[in-house]
Amino acid sequence: MRLKVYAMDSSKVEGIIRDYSLRGYYPTAVCQVFNARETLCRFAVGDATPDSWFDLASVSKIVCATMIFSLMDEGRLAPEDPVLPYLDGTGEVTRRRLAGVTLRHLLTHTSGIVPWYPFYADGRPFFTVLEHVLSTTPAEEGMAYSDLNFMLLGVIFSRVSGLSLREGLERYIRQGLGIKEMAYGPVDASLCVPSCFGNQIEKEMCRERGLHFEGWREDGVSVRGTCNDGNAFYYWHGASGHAGVFATADALTRLCQFYMNTAKPAFVRAMEETVCGRGLAFDKRDVFPEGCGHSGFTGTSIYFSRAHDIGAVLLTNRLCRTSQEPANMQDVRRALHYALLDREPPQVV
Repeated sequence: MRLKVYAMDSSKVEGIIRDYSLRGYYPTAVCQVFNARETLCRFAVGDATPDSWFDLASVSKIVCATMIFSLMDEGRLAPEDPVLPYLDGTGEVTRRRLAGVTLRHLLTHTSGIVPWYPFYADGRPFFTVLEHVLSTTPAEEGMAYSDLNFMLLGVIFSRVSGLSLREGLERYIRQGLGIKEMAYGPVDASLCVPSCFGNQIEKEMCRERGLHFEGWREDGVSVRGTCNDGNAFYYWHGASGHAGVFATADALTRLCQFYMNTAKPAFVRAMEETVCGRGLAFDKRDVFPEGCGHSGFTGTSIYFSRAHDIGAVLLTNRLCRTSQEPANMQDVRRALHYALLDREPPQVV
């Protein structure tokens, strides 16, 4: 049963997005609000149109997960499946660390794997680098959000399906769901909002770890049509389970509406399970009230609530700055998502 939602005030929603833009959270944004059947409002702020493409960053994880759930729907995978049988070429430490790890652990970020490592700074084959990473880092306790979990899920998708991630997106998203305005990069730069000016943040992350990389994009140069994420761009050639997808707000709206309407068990289970505040791939913490969603480092997010029959896509380019630290987009997301429910967001402690 769906709960009643108030008559949404689109001017209030637009006011929130414009206010945070004026406060310097992002120069450009597109917002689209919807229910399970239709779009309720859509608008752009700054140098974009409602049809502009954005670098989704970690919202790509939901695209990869949708392809994994499609294999589950076909009976080719299950959340309880151990991951090691799908991974060839793993080293001794990797086999020991991943013994007992299932697809559910990867999807809920409870595998114990470290959150991030710049594979491009090493450059060797994936499982060689992963062996080094797992040999030099302790197991994480509880939920540790990790890009490496979804790199592994991308590898597993390709192993089971026989498709590359680009081919999988074409089959299961563009054809299967009829969502055309979505693709792994590179994409036509003329369609895209710039996502950043180089990789200054990852440069610093590498420096802090004592790691060196020669291939950085030039500082201060607009990145448009190729993904911001270093591992996805430099190491995975634009297509990884954790990042690399570009899309429009309308494309993501239709993906959310699929989840809002589906009765297929593999997809419903993904939204209903809760492990450390997460569903299978989805984030279910308080920033996504009585629903679920996901956010991306470039300033992107999706949110929908089947209970309240409401959702929103918010696409921004918060990294388009050369000096200031990027703004915390959780402030914007809370304000937007609770406004959809006509409620004040909870105080953040």
